Amino acid sequence: MFVKLTGEIKIGFSVSEANQASIKEMCEALESKFDLLEKRTQLLENSMETLREEVVLIKQDLRKSKDSEQDLRDKLERFENMARRNNLRILNILEGEEEDNIKMFCASLIKKSLQLEESEREIAADIQRAHRDPFRRDPARKKPLTILINFLTYALKEKILLQALKQKTLREEGFSFEVRSDLASATLSRQWELGNRIEDFKKLGVSAQLKFPATLRVMYNNKMHNVRDIKAVDDLLESIRSGRP
Repeated sequence: MFVKLTGEIKIGFSVSEANQASIKEMCEALESKFDLLEKRTQLLENSMETLREEVVLIKQDLRKSKDSEQDLRDKLERFENMARRNNLRILNILEGEEEDNIKMFCASLIKKSLQLEESEREIAADIQRAHRDPFRRDPARKKPLTILINFLTYALKEKILLQALKQKTLREEGFSFEVRSDLASATLSRQWELGNRIEDFKKLGVSAQLKFPATLRVMYNNKMHNVRDIKAVDDLLESIRSGRP
């Protein structure tokens, strides 16, 4: 009986040791899997961090590209306006009024309506080119094509423009017309948009004026703001509405 029992105990111990070995192997396998999982997790975290850094760099590059593009646009706009600095536009002259000699027609119109010291011949001699603009800037408005004049000297062109601005309304033989600077399309577009924002500032009790050619001068919180970007103007309006300094 004793011998038999001892054998059973030995068998029991043998089975228990086998189970322990099996459990140990399972634990080691799990530990190995956990180590592998931890390494993979670390790799993923490192990859995510690298991706975040790359995203930041890409955003910075995009911002620089946008800034560079805007700088280029601004330079092109300035160059275009410089190329047009000796030009004037005459608006609302019925087509055909100039007959065969548009240069003499413009010289006579300028002399009579602005009472300049210069004679018609002197004005005509300073006009290098004069023609109707072949393109309507606003096709929806069926107004006469603008007359575009290019002067040889900036001084005479500026004198005519300043005198026209002083008189505001120009009339000749029953019709009214306007004299304006010849500006780049981008400048005219911004000028128009900025002009539309002036009323918004007035509603808020804030003084705003359009400075030539296309900059909005806003007096707010005892500080003068000179803004030419539409988004910057809208941001300023929003800050005034919300009461932010």
